[in-house]
Amino acid sequence: MAHLRRASLYRPAEWAHHARTILAWPGAKTQYYREVPGSLPLATKDVSAIAEAVARFEPVTLVVQRDRLAEAQKRFAPGSTKNEVRLHPISGDHLDLWMRDIAPTFVLKRDPGSGTGVLHGVDFNFNGWGNKFPTDTCAALARTLLRDTEVERVKSSLVTEGGAIEIDGEGTLAATESSIINDNRNPGQSRQDIEAELRRTLGVEKFIWIPGVVNGEATDCHIDAFVRFARPGAVLLSKPSESEPKDSVWVRAYEEAVDILSSSKDARGRSFEVIEISEPDISALNLDRGFLESLEDSEEQLPAFNYVNYLLVNGGLIFPQFGAEKADAAALETIKQVFGKDREVATVHLKELPLIGGGIHCATQEVPLTEP
Repeated sequence: MAHLRRASLYRPAEWAHHARTILAWPGAKTQYYREVPGSLPLATKDVSAIAEAVARFEPVTLVVQRDRLAEAQKRFAPGSTKNEVRLHPISGDHLDLWMRDIAPTFVLKRDPGSGTGVLHGVDFNFNGWGNKFPTDTCAALARTLLRDTEVERVKSSLVTEGGAIEIDGEGTLAATESSIINDNRNPGQSRQDIEAELRRTLGVEKFIWIPGVVNGEATDCHIDAFVRFARPGAVLLSKPSESEPKDSVWVRAYEEAVDILSSSKDARGRSFEVIEISEPDISALNLDRGFLESLEDSEEQLPAFNYVNYLLVNGGLIFPQFGAEKADAAALETIKQVFGKDREVATVHLKELPLIGGGIHCATQEVPLTEP
C-alpha cells in the first residue's frame, strides 16, 4: 500500500481492518415498500439478519428513521449481539436500505504532520441510480451521516455509487462503464474526466473497465454483483446459470468480462487469476409462480441472485444463501477455498433483498479503521 500512502486520499481494500459497518432499515413510506404489501417486514428481516451476522465480527451502525426507532431499539437491545449495534436515528420519510450506494464512500487522508490516515467520507452525489428512484432522504444521507459523526466530507464532481467501484487496495479499480460512464449520472463527462476524479477521491491509478449492461436493472450493472477482488491479482466472477439463454445480455456481459479480465493486468503488473462462481438457477428456488412467469416478459429485469455480493468483515465473511441447495453448496465451497483459511464464513439466507435488486454487499458500507 506504499503508493496509496503517498496519495492524498485513498480507499483501503475491503479486507483491511474495519472500525464498523453501516446498515439501514428501510422507511415504511419509501415507494417500493409502500406499494408492495409485505415487503417492508421481509426486507427488514433480511437486513437484521445481516446486521446480526456482521456484529459477530465487528461493531454495526444501523441507520433508522425516527418513526421506526422504538421498533429497532426492541429488536437490537443492548447486549443482544457480540459487538455493539448502534442505532443512528435520522429524520426523513423515504430512507432506503442500500447503504453501499447511499452512505458515504469512506477513505483515508494522509496527515503530513502525524503520518496517520484520517477518516474522510466521499459524497458521490447519489441520484437514485440515474434518477430511477430519487428521494430527498437518500440524496442527503451521505451529508447527514458525515455531519452527525463529524467526519469530513469530500465533495466530488461525479455521480456514482459505492457498489459501482471495486478496489484492490493496491491501486486497481474495477468498474462497469454502464454504471458510471453514463449520461444518467455523468452527462458530458469523458472517461478521462471520470478517471481523474476517481484517482483524486480514491487514490487509484489503474482502471479495469467492463462494458456491463445499460438499463439491465436499477443499478445499470454494478460491479459488486459481478466482479470482486478476492485479493490483489485475483478476482471472483459471477457466472450466469446454465439455464440462462445463451443470447441474453447477461451472458454477453459475462463473456466480455472474461475476455477483459483474462487480458488485463493490475496496477502492479500482475495478470488476474479469475475464479468463477455460478449463479443459481432461478427455477430451483422456491419462488412464487406468478413472479417467475413475470420474468419471462423481460430477460433484463432479473432479481439479484448471485454469490459475489458478499461482505468481508474483521476475521470473517458474510455470505448469501438462497435456498438452491446444489448451487448454494457449490458456491460456499468455492468461497471457503478462496477465503476459508483466513476467515470464518458466516452464511445468511436471503429471501427479500435479491427480489428487490440487491444483496449483502449492497446493504452494507464498511468504515475503515484509521491506520497508524
